[in-house]
Amino acid sequence: MSRYYWAGCLLCALSAPVSSLISPSAIKNTRAHDVRSLFSAAPSVEPTTNTDKSIPPEEGQNHYDAIVVGGGPAGLLSAIMLAQKLPPLYSLSSSAKRVVVYDRLDPPPPPDNLVYSTDVSKYYLLGIGHRGQNALKYFDVWKDVEKASVAVLGRRDWAPGKMKEEDARITMSNKEVTSRVLARDKLVGVLKQVIETRYKDVIELKYGYQVDPISFGNEDVTSDGEESGPPVQLQVSQCTPLSSDGDTEECSIENNQPSKVTTQFLIAADGAARGIANAMETADEEYRKQRNIFQRLFGKSKQLPFRVTRYDDDNQRVYKSIPIKFPDHWAHDLNYSARSENSRGTFEALPSDANGNYCALLLLRPDDVLASANCDPKVLREYFDLQFPQFSKLLGDDVMEDVAKKGASTLPSFRFAGPRHHEGKRTVILGDCVHTVKPYFGLGANTALEDVKILSQIIESIPDLEKNIDQAPLEFTKQRAADSRALVKISRGMDRPGKIGTMRFVLPLILDSMFNKFMPKVFGPSMFGMFQKQGVTFTQIQKKKRLDRLMQSVVIATILSSIGIGFGYSTKVLAKTLGMSCTVVRGSLAAAMVAAGFARSKLSKKESN
Repeated sequence: MSRYYWAGCLLCALSAPVSSLISPSAIKNTRAHDVRSLFSAAPSVEPTTNTDKSIPPEEGQNHYDAIVVGGGPAGLLSAIMLAQKLPPLYSLSSSAKRVVVYDRLDPPPPPDNLVYSTDVSKYYLLGIGHRGQNALKYFDVWKDVEKASVAVLGRRDWAPGKMKEEDARITMSNKEVTSRVLARDKLVGVLKQVIETRYKDVIELKYGYQVDPISFGNEDVTSDGEESGPPVQLQVSQCTPLSSDGDTEECSIENNQPSKVTTQFLIAADGAARGIANAMETADEEYRKQRNIFQRLFGKSKQLPFRVTRYDDDNQRVYKSIPIKFPDHWAHDLNYSARSENSRGTFEALPSDANGNYCALLLLRPDDVLASANCDPKVLREYFDLQFPQFSKLLGDDVMEDVAKKGASTLPSFRFAGPRHHEGKRTVILGDCVHTVKPYFGLGANTALEDVKILSQIIESIPDLEKNIDQAPLEFTKQRAADSRALVKISRGMDRPGKIGTMRFVLPLILDSMFNKFMPKVFGPSMFGMFQKQGVTFTQIQKKKRLDRLMQSVVIATILSSIGIGFGYSTKVLAKTLGMSCTVVRGSLAAAMVAAGFARSKLSKKESN
């Protein structure tokens, strides 16, 4: 079972028609009218348009105040948020508020289960920084999460060619908020436990269900906001994973009769599956096909477009997870990192608990022989002995055999949805299904949790919430769409290969470090430092870095111009003094500089030998 510990996204698929196997290829070809056709034999539930916005009692059993699709960290936190902030929206047979969470997979083990320490490579880890911690504190669940997590106080790093324990450089963290690490499934287990103990009368958790939209309830929605439209209608099908461990992208809904549910508020937090987002993209394509350009721009039902921007991964890496136990004389609160020579591989390890049990990743290129399944464990051992001997001695032969046997897992590709994060006035999408980044910088899961906090603040700010909840989706788009785009573009710019990566990542880091050191009030810190600033959005970071680049260019150009002018003046003075032409003097100085550089390189090689 493969997992990546910095990111919190599980790949799953949007269902195809009933009596079929669900696969990623089927998702792409499933359209809204295909889903509607599945209900020819299903009980019919007509949408309500009552002026009091109530649901008839006979339909109440299949109606919820709010539905959350996705039972990951962002999905469960969304459910907790709704339980805390959302009043009962409709006059059902009971005045009790009803929220339901649907997830395709089985629930994870409880947070106190020993499997998180004994089978660490099975559960990838998340680093919870200030964005995630602030969101969890906002809903009063941080103390529960903190108890289940481990603090990471710094980093111990080996440069290429450095292989002894004492060769590592230790850099302690100076962040305002100390990052905490725990397994992604463990975080889900904590939030599930909170729901079951505090909100069991409000929130229902339903695992093993595939959800597909039938209608977003926006058929009668107008741009002037006079009509909110009928409820969102969803198809719910029981979903059985095709593998026994539940970690699969495919599931079967064969022989299961789907049911229909309705809701007045839908939150999609289904991560990389993007079931709701995929349906929104299809619906937007159909909407634009049915209207000419004048209707789209000036019609009564005009709306922002919805599209998913997908980037080709030009710097692919795959990974294999490795359990490793560090001895007592190694610190158990550090991130361990090492890079091999020739940039072939990278070893990264974060603590699974406070007892020295770590989950490590070996990052490789996809075509590396070590990335293949059933590679030779002897070859893998030789590679570790040569490049990572400090870790090789801590890995037994049984671990090497397991790692060699498993296939490598891929990292997600960069993508973002927008400029709309809502559909109609009842549906919001958030988290990884909106902004997908590689987990190198710990931004994916943290930003997803922050999305929930911002949506909550929007809901709290709406007056007469029971009647005006339909204002929340549009406001969420206004506040988060630009930030999601900036997050993905910034992250992708830091992951480019070769010379592009040097120009867009390495060189800016060097320049930011230099300029911030000498003029901290004018120039901001590096991108990593900006990520750690609280209260700063990704859009603000993007604008600040663009301004810094402009000012840095002006300063560098001014310095170079001054040097050029000074050199020209000095050359003229020297030529006049020596009675020689300026051309001869410039040539002589250039030759002297070349000779000095050559002599210096020779001297360095001699000293190294």
